[in-house]
Amino acid sequence: MPVTTVIILPTPGELPTREAAGLARASGEPLPVPPPRTPVFGTVPGQAPPVVPQQRTAEVRPLHPDPPPAGANWSSSPDDDARIEAIARSVTVGALEVLAGVRPLQQMVRWLDLKEFERLQLRANLVRGRSDLRLHRNVRVLNVRVCPVSEGVYEASVAAAETARVRAVALRLELRRGLWKVTVLEIG
Repeated sequence: MPVTTVIILPTPGELPTREAAGLARASGEPLPVPPPRTPVFGTVPGQAPPVVPQQRTAEVRPLHPDPPPAGANWSSSPDDDARIEAIARSVTVGALEVLAGVRPLQQMVRWLDLKEFERLQLRANLVRGRSDLRLHRNVRVLNVRVCPVSEGVYEASVAAAETARVRAVALRLELRRGLWKVTVLEIG
């Protein structure tokens, strides 16, 4: 049986004073104890408290925000977007096949930076130790979204279907010395 607890707070402007808190007056006599207040709403389980109007005025935003700073007007090229989408697809398929044990991890060294390569290696070792491992050989990319962050930096999200489930993968790709490297790889 659920138990409902009702907490009664003073209304704004009705802050407890030293005298109202039940402390003795300077003359030494105690203050009279006020009768207990009844709650504003019922104590029936599942009943929500009433909607209280907002005490402060809402912030009004301008219709046209300020223009972005001078360096923020960068836009990506369609060729780079297509290249990043292709890289995100192949890295996602490769990483999921590494976790399934059907692709060697060394094939991912060209695409992953050292930190992400080590994270994928650790995760593959942990998955390999499971006894209930079922191989997911059929990795199929369902959707790829590419978002340019700045010049030479992209983020991508990929939805990929395996034999038994659909997984989400998030990647961050950065251009380093003319090569695209995955600097963040999160597999859900």
